[in-house]
Amino acid sequence: MSLSAVVLAAGEGTRMRSGLAKVLHQAAGLALLDHVLAALAPLAPSPLVVVVGHRRDQVKDHLAGRPVLQAVQDPPRGTGDAVRCALGLLPEAGELLVLSGDVPLLTTATLEGLVAARRVAGAAAVLASAVLPDGGAYGRVIRSEHGAAVTAIVEAKDATPEQLAVREVNSGTYLFDLGALRSALSVLTADNAQGEYYLTDVVAILAAEGGMVLAEVLADPVEMTGVNTRAELAAVHLLLNQRVIAGLQRDGVTVLDPASTWVHADCRVGRDTVLEPGVHVRRGCVIGERCRIGAHSVLEGVNLAADEVVAPLQHLFPR
Repeated sequence: MSLSAVVLAAGEGTRMRSGLAKVLHQAAGLALLDHVLAALAPLAPSPLVVVVGHRRDQVKDHLAGRPVLQAVQDPPRGTGDAVRCALGLLPEAGELLVLSGDVPLLTTATLEGLVAARRVAGAAAVLASAVLPDGGAYGRVIRSEHGAAVTAIVEAKDATPEQLAVREVNSGTYLFDLGALRSALSVLTADNAQGEYYLTDVVAILAAEGGMVLAEVLADPVEMTGVNTRAELAAVHLLLNQRVIAGLQRDGVTVLDPASTWVHADCRVGRDTVLEPGVHVRRGCVIGERCRIGAHSVLEGVNLAADEVVAPLQHLFPR
């Protein structure tokens, strides 16, 4: 079955207080949007559509030359409307992944799990959910009496006190049967507190029509962390760096002080290399095997052959 994907990147990001489109802010050396596209890449969705809106020229320039189609949402009228704006670029049938462009911690394994779950069950939709101590502003996942199928997602602003007590929340990542989604979007309304077309309302529509909707609970709820403020950007930057450092350690790199070492996600470091405390490795660096990078050195966009030694307190960059 053909797999397509839509990435929602039209949001204004008001709380970022920035002249830059929210999805282009960087964490671990890559734009938030690029982390999402990297998670999608191994699944090879075709077509891959990015829905742009606010500061769309910036996003279009950022994506120039990539095999990505773009749909425009203007004016912004909610996530359901954003997906509807992309329908003309999608096939009539197949499967459709829908992701948010500001959720950079989502993993390929999670997306593969959604695909596998939908294909086994033949579900109309599968969403990624998480169980949190406090659901906060997230939409609540409402399940059937027996707890297997999802009957609705209720946004926190529209929820009753009983629904707000539900601890399972929606992550905003979905896999749909495309034909079922088209049918549901055709009857979607904006009858809610925000006056917007919620993609979450599609779940109740599908369930009411007899479609099966499942929720796959994330093993690590941190994957659903989105970015709406500068503080949240700093938090995901730290989490992504921790993920990069852990990966280097698994691959045989010695990181003497992980808490003070920063490596961008697009950099490569050979095994048996040692990164001393305070090292920053940025912008696509490639470091060979058995190197030693001295304390508090900053490397930007450089290639080092095997067995090279960088003294402490150096700043290396292409000349």
